[in-house]
Amino acid sequence: MDQKIMISIIDIPIVPTLNELDFDESSNILNSEITEINNISNGGHRSAKDILKNIIPALALNGVLDVNDPIIHLRISGDGRNIGRRLKQVMITMTILNNIQNIHKPDHHYTTVLFPGIENYELLEIMMMPFIQELDDLKNYGLKIDEIVWKFELYFSSNWKFLSICLGFNAANSKFFCPWCQISKHGQSNNQTNWKISKEIEKINEYPGHNKRPLFFYMISLNNWVPDELHIMLRIWYHLWSFVISELKESNQFDDVCRKEIIQEMGRIGVNFQFWKEHGADAWNHTSLMGDDKLKVLKNFNLSRILPPTRAKKICKLWNRFNQIYFNLKTKDYDAQQFQFEVEDWLELFLTPDRIIPNSNRIEKGLYSPSSITPYIHILICHISEFMEIHQKWGMKAFSCAPVEKKNHQQVTYFFRQTLKGGGSKHKLVIRDILEYENRSLFYLFNDNTISSSKLKKLHIED
Repeated sequence: MDQKIMISIIDIPIVPTLNELDFDESSNILNSEITEINNISNGGHRSAKDILKNIIPALALNGVLDVNDPIIHLRISGDGRNIGRRLKQVMITMTILNNIQNIHKPDHHYTTVLFPGIENYELLEIMMMPFIQELDDLKNYGLKIDEIVWKFELYFSSNWKFLSICLGFNAANSKFFCPWCQISKHGQSNNQTNWKISKEIEKINEYPGHNKRPLFFYMISLNNWVPDELHIMLRIWYHLWSFVISELKESNQFDDVCRKEIIQEMGRIGVNFQFWKEHGADAWNHTSLMGDDKLKVLKNFNLSRILPPTRAKKICKLWNRFNQIYFNLKTKDYDAQQFQFEVEDWLELFLTPDRIIPNSNRIEKGLYSPSSITPYIHILICHISEFMEIHQKWGMKAFSCAPVEKKNHQQVTYFFRQTLKGGGSKHKLVIRDILEYENRSLFYLFNDNTISSSKLKKLHIED
């Protein structure tokens, strides 16, 4: 299999500085723990064409692909994963949407580009160059296998940051923040909900905020740049939870008793959760939760343990509605118009204003203001129903990046067991070993054999 799927090592001429390392809020990395990374110099690439030549015949034989309608729907994704506590492993994968039964399995997302570093436009442009050229050939000329020319429809799905980088677009906190429409921060604060996908990929650099050409040039229609449903839930949950913590702090309720109640309630619903202060700091940190634990909190956390009953009931209603919306988002063939009605109804609840209680001077506190609408909430309200309708054949869950993140996590777990130190040659060996393992896994996957995770080769990097 190593001979059939070409692996090439790519030099990394750009060395990121420590200031460029950008770990998300789920990371527990501290600046003092980040080592020098000047010796990182190599990444790896597996030929997409070679991978496809190995798997297309098997998928056609099994009836997943139709030789009479030789169109392959190829989805590209990207993910950055912390290696130990030092830096990131950046992975680019592809998967075949036609193989819908296996789309949620990490083994069916095939690594094409792999390198240690950061998610950075200039670095990605260099590392993905061979892959981009292959995609351009596949898009324009197809791929001939056994006298059949397979045509390709291309898609891209990832979290917001990775997607924006690949589009050559602004960050989510910029004035013009949406990759799909021309809303600005001003339009968002005015609570406008009638924004639709209006940009065209061929004119993408004419729109404010698009400062660089897309890394995939213009070969992927903007309708096929699909947001990851998992990160929609993760990011909106993060803000809903942050709103509650902020409210407790503003009312001077965030004390030891309150924190103990939160920890106990988390334990009751099966979530490991702690608060702590960093040495010399006043602010409290808390455990960063994974997706499954966030859903447990969303569905089961008893807010009345830390908030007044009426207030807890109001916020709980908002959380429950969001949980149902997320479930509906992942449901294939869910009616897009019904979904749009539900998210607009949820937004109205989210924006519940303060009100004066009749026959009194008391004010019943509402929920949140238009300024609290985040970019991910904007996507949920304005664009997800469009994507549900456009990609009804696959469903939004087919664009989930959960299996890609799991695959990256598995590789980091299996192949990086000790602190990464030393020269670029060691990184080169690790990258090659990972990609060679991917080749062997592909052989077992499509030759009706099994490969056990317990037999994975574990590489130890010496100090």
